[in-house]
Amino acid sequence: MRFLMIDRICELEKGKSARGIKNISWNDDFLEEIFPGMPVVSSFVIAEAVAQLLSWIIVEAKDFTVKPVITVVDSYSCNGHIQPGDQLEVVGSVESLSEEGALVHGKILLRGKPVIEINHAVCYLYPLSELDPPERARMQFKHLYVPGCPLPQTAQHPASLMREEVPVYKRPWFDRITDDSQPARLVAIKNVTATEDYFNDHFPRKPILPGVVILEAQHSLARELVLRQLAERGLTGSFPVLCGAEKVKFRLFIQPGDQMLVEAAVKSFSDGQCFIATKVTVGGKNAASALLHFDLTDRASYTQKYILGR
Repeated sequence: MRFLMIDRICELEKGKSARGIKNISWNDDFLEEIFPGMPVVSSFVIAEAVAQLLSWIIVEAKDFTVKPVITVVDSYSCNGHIQPGDQLEVVGSVESLSEEGALVHGKILLRGKPVIEINHAVCYLYPLSELDPPERARMQFKHLYVPGCPLPQTAQHPASLMREEVPVYKRPWFDRITDDSQPARLVAIKNVTATEDYFNDHFPRKPILPGVVILEAQHSLARELVLRQLAERGLTGSFPVLCGAEKVKFRLFIQPGDQMLVEAAVKSFSDGQCFIATKVTVGGKNAASALLHFDLTDRASYTQKYILGR
């Protein structure tokens, strides 16, 4: 599975903004089920579509000499879940662009409504030639950019509530829980191996673990912690659904051969929502951190808000 999250760029204002398309199918490698029979795309992984569109705006504006790498995101929000058969409009805008960095924003629209939003992301501009052959990037952009191509229609096929017997592969985002001695904290490890497909695109000359994959490891462990907290409280009818993230920071490049130590700890917890503080260290050094926000909801409420209400 290639780690290419933009299928077409339809509009581009040089150095400022772009709009594109991302199609979702059963062939996508990042489907999951929060509730059985309701497959959705990983909420963090799909945000990579925004990151890649923003990257193309800057790469093209800088004549294929730099590659933006996001280091900080002030806020991320998820207002609906995305299913196979959905066609997404991806929107990106560059607020400021300098020789060394950029401030960017982006969102994903489904039927004209925002389902994913990223606000105030800070990018460092890395030399493109150290990550990806510039001519390869030029060729990719040439195939992606189709000026005037129609964007997704507001009216699309209605949401599906059943998977129609198509199996969904559950991707493990961490490998082993190593410490659960405290009820409000979990620690796990994630080994980073060169066999992962996304290193073919991220990046050919310098394999770097995508930020959204790091976030998914944090999210997966945090969700496990919340499930345990709900069981302890006797709230077995509720399930954690990621709805936001704040203070997202990436401090180190994580590469094949590294072992991530992922930690999740309860920051606050109520019947309807909770906040989980997460961090990742590699070799004793801080690599990433985020404060994750979960809705605690039952199947009916989830269906209404995140599937039918999109």
